[in-house]
Amino acid sequence: MRIIYNNCGDFTNIKTAVALGNFDGVHIGHISLINKIKEFKELASCVLTFSEHSLNILKSDFHVPCITAKDEKIEVLKRAGIDYIVFQDFNLIRYLPPDEFIEKTLINYLNAQVVVCGFDYRFGCGGIGNAEFLKERLAERNIEAVIMPPVICEGQAVASSFARTLIEIGDMPRARKLLGRPFSIKFPVVYGKQLGKKLGVPTINQLFPAGHIIPARGIYACTCEIPGEPEIYKAVTNIGMRPTVKDGDFLNSETHLIDFAGDLYGRNIKVNFYMKFRDEIKFASLDDLQEQIKKDIKFVREYDFS
Repeated sequence: MRIIYNNCGDFTNIKTAVALGNFDGVHIGHISLINKIKEFKELASCVLTFSEHSLNILKSDFHVPCITAKDEKIEVLKRAGIDYIVFQDFNLIRYLPPDEFIEKTLINYLNAQVVVCGFDYRFGCGGIGNAEFLKERLAERNIEAVIMPPVICEGQAVASSFARTLIEIGDMPRARKLLGRPFSIKFPVVYGKQLGKKLGVPTINQLFPAGHIIPARGIYACTCEIPGEPEIYKAVTNIGMRPTVKDGDFLNSETHLIDFAGDLYGRNIKVNFYMKFRDEIKFASLDDLQEQIKKDIKFVREYDFS
């Protein structure tokens, strides 16, 4: 798979089937687009997306919290078997009229023979272009456009906004259904206060980048993946402020990898969230906290991650 930024690649001699969208979360609705472009075996499969969510550029802030960091998005699309990912700077195309976007980006640059989008896809300056407009204009150039219907889960159309809501309230089993995989983070391990180590349960600390979605505060049954290691570790993760500790003054993700011993500082560790099983609470003493942690570890050891 090749990763291309801002029209740097040359598709002159490559005919493509292109999927369009923000692809935040790369949920099962997005996967339906990906599976469709892969049906055109004679064409190179290509995802055209953005380096940052288009709404965050339009609103000039973190209006839409990111579900899937770019590295994780690349990993998911690579597993899906995509040939090319093109990350476009939204500012380079936000003012293009719909016809100009079709001509310059899809036809002249990507050499698209097939274009796939969702039923609610909008594009062009002010978002005035829609899926039907795209289909009509491409048909004039004998280029096929496929408009994908919504994927229905639990009686409603799958959308990134729905997935965000589930993550923010800590409903990881339902979020997993929408994403087609557990919600996960993959951030560098940073130094903490070493309290977990003192309590006999060493932890890794990971900070959420600005603009990234943060799950509901609480304690989660998770798994952890360490680059280069085949084993996947069961883990207990706390999202919160560590209220039992006086210096718990910022929110982070703190994870104990069960049956793991080693130094992970500075490494990007993937944490997969399966279930929130209790709220974060303030204990009367560190001894009480330590006893609860033992119970949490026992719960996660016995949890069915299938």
